[in-house]
Amino acid sequence: MLTDPHMPQSKPPLTPKLFYTNLNSVRVSIYATLEGENLWSDGWRMEGNIYGPGCKLSDTLPARIQLKDLGNGSSLLSSAVVPDPCPWSAELPATYEVTTHVTQNGETIQSEKQLIGFKTLAVKANKFELTDLNGFTKRWVLRAAAGSIDSALSDDGEECRELRLSRLIRNPSRTDCQRATRDGLWIIAILDPNAADFQDSLYAMTRWPCVACCVLPASTELTSEALNNHLLMAAHVTSESHVPDWADLVIAEVNDPHEFNNRWASSEIPVVALGYSQYNNDQKARKICAALQASLAPHTDYAGYVVSTETLC
Repeated sequence: MLTDPHMPQSKPPLTPKLFYTNLNSVRVSIYATLEGENLWSDGWRMEGNIYGPGCKLSDTLPARIQLKDLGNGSSLLSSAVVPDPCPWSAELPATYEVTTHVTQNGETIQSEKQLIGFKTLAVKANKFELTDLNGFTKRWVLRAAAGSIDSALSDDGEECRELRLSRLIRNPSRTDCQRATRDGLWIIAILDPNAADFQDSLYAMTRWPCVACCVLPASTELTSEALNNHLLMAAHVTSESHVPDWADLVIAEVNDPHEFNNRWASSEIPVVALGYSQYNNDQKARKICAALQASLAPHTDYAGYVVSTETLC
């Protein structure tokens, strides 16, 4: 971030928030917004550019698109339309670099560079689906193991991609999400709703395409303002808890396969089976996921199978 301490400012600008709308195979609209006391009427503006796609695992033909200020309003807002967008996936982690310049009366006060990616992971009935934006949709089965980002990306994520294994991460940091986005690693973010910065953490998860879903205790109370259509919300449901209205999917512990199937086989939303076990590498964790799946088959096929060495929430 670059700032000029000699320029008059109503208040130092914060980092602009990025979001996108109308994602399809032809185009996507990207926005940058900056709320606060930096008013358009006081000479503040925000412009920049979007450069991409870039992908660590594939050659791309990037282009630079101008990010234009949208004029007077309650906050600074700029936008760009990016043609032929490339969606993000672990196999093809395409990203775009968004550069914003905040100016006051023509003088640059702050410049920022941030990553953005487009996630097409969604739920349909009781399954996960991924689309390539051209109408081709395939089922995606979540298989994940608790661990660290460092261990998953020690080989740039190659083994996890081969195993089709995602990572359960408790309170992932900005650096964790950025590394997973660049290297192609799906992560499941476990958040603490009692943390002082919970709302900020929840919002931060919406901008990272690598975040498959956020996991919260089923007892968590969420307002509609806290939810975002780019972020799937998973409720960690125990034998004593019920599925909350805000849940897009359920993560439920498997204590007894028969009891688990009785409760969840007819669920109308996706159910991810959770098992607790000890493992010391990803190959072992992936085998435990397979064993968990086998223990619940052939009664039904769930949306995912995850393992952890400790209680999730």
